[in-house]
Amino acid sequence: MKNKLLRLLPLVLALAVATPVVINFSGCQTPVDQRTTAVTTLKVVGLTADTAMKLAADAYHNNQIRPDQWQAIADFHDQKFLPAYNTAVQAVQADLSSIATPDVIALCQQLGALIQAFVPSAKVPTVPST
Repeated sequence: MKNKLLRLLPLVLALAVATPVVINFSGCQTPVDQRTTAVTTLKVVGLTADTAMKLAADAYHNNQIRPDQWQAIADFHDQKFLPAYNTAVQAVQADLSSIATPDVIALCQQLGALIQAFVPSAKVPTVPST
């Protein structure tokens, strides 16, 4: 009986050691903070800004906003958002899966807020803040 127990001891020890390892490696391995910020890539920011600008252009063509409002939106996009976005894209060598910087995200959010202010009925897309 004692010999049988001694032969089972290595197996019991191996199972005792392996069980926490298996439990530790199961489930999602990406930390919560990385899962949240991974959504805010340059691609997401660019698509969000493009969609917002299309909404603004449609609103302008449908006479929902005045020419001066459209000009304010276009100026913000062309003079503030686009240069910052293009610089960020160049900095990461056009890897749009790179995390967007807080300033580029903030400019995209400001662009969306400007459009929303002029077209309250529009469902302007937003990017998550970091």
